[in-house]
Amino acid sequence: MIFKDITDTNFKGIDISSHHEFDHEKVYYYEDQESQLKSLIAIHSSVEGPAIGGCRYKQYSSFQEGLNDVLRLSKGMTDKNNVASIPFGGGKAVIFKQGIKSKNLLKSFASFLNLLNGTYISAEDIGITIEDIIFIRKHTEHVFDNVDPGPFTAKGLFYSIEQAIQTYYSESLEGKKIAIQGAGSVGKRLAEYLACSGADVFISDIDGSKLSEFKNHNIYCVDDAFSIECDLFSPCAVGAIFTNDSINDLKCQIIAGGANNQLLDSSIAENLHEKGIVYIPDILINSGGVIGLTKDLLKRNDAETEQALRDIANRVKYLMIQSQERSISISKFLHSQN
Repeated sequence: MIFKDITDTNFKGIDISSHHEFDHEKVYYYEDQESQLKSLIAIHSSVEGPAIGGCRYKQYSSFQEGLNDVLRLSKGMTDKNNVASIPFGGGKAVIFKQGIKSKNLLKSFASFLNLLNGTYISAEDIGITIEDIIFIRKHTEHVFDNVDPGPFTAKGLFYSIEQAIQTYYSESLEGKKIAIQGAGSVGKRLAEYLACSGADVFISDIDGSKLSEFKNHNIYCVDDAFSIECDLFSPCAVGAIFTNDSINDLKCQIIAGGANNQLLDSSIAENLHEKGIVYIPDILINSGGVIGLTKDLLKRNDAETEQALRDIANRVKYLMIQSQERSISISKFLHSQN
């Protein structure tokens, strides 16, 4: 077993604190040969409280790719919590996928969490299910196993997209064309919410089996939602899909989705603004998940939780108006307020 605080070290040939994404309190590495676990946890900030954020189980091409992901995602959690007034810090974990996701691997990850003594509290993310988290909870108290955050993320997104359409077009969702990339726990529910409100929804996923579950006649399964001509595009799969090249293929007026770290780098937000596309940052719009995860700790009842989800849409409206009045991107206005 290897457990190391690698924050101020050169690890696997990388000077961690000099990494271009580094702005963090701590970065930890854990390896257990018996369970084949290799994992990173990044704590971006604990100023507001323990760092919270999901654990991502993913196949990375290199250690550096995994490090890039955990650093960006953990910083995004701090920003997301700040925007949503969630009194917790930001953190993230990644597990390097190799072989099968075994019970021993999940148990070993619980041991990693225990070594951090509650400075980081984990939850589900890509590749980690609520069932995995419930199992991990048997071996550590440092996880959120009270709810599946997906439905809360989807509902917050729905309210925000509804408000974005109303603010931009002064119209309802009825007849609007919405393209969704990703039919996972968030994208699938979002598609159903939108279709039930009269929108025409075009959805794609690299796993075609997920597309066979839709029954609503307003939902159309397509090969590539990214290239669909639409009123609003909602990325709900992997991040870093918007690059200087890829944004030239967009055929939408608004971007509002649940994926984390949608931009390859922050400058893309300004490029989208110059192209006349309203980009609503993920840290603003996909905070429904942490609202759901923390509702019990914050002693919020169902009505208060629902209002917190609707408040995301209120912030979207305010920031869209401020962005338009000042002729700057929402990202730049958000940055100026923090």
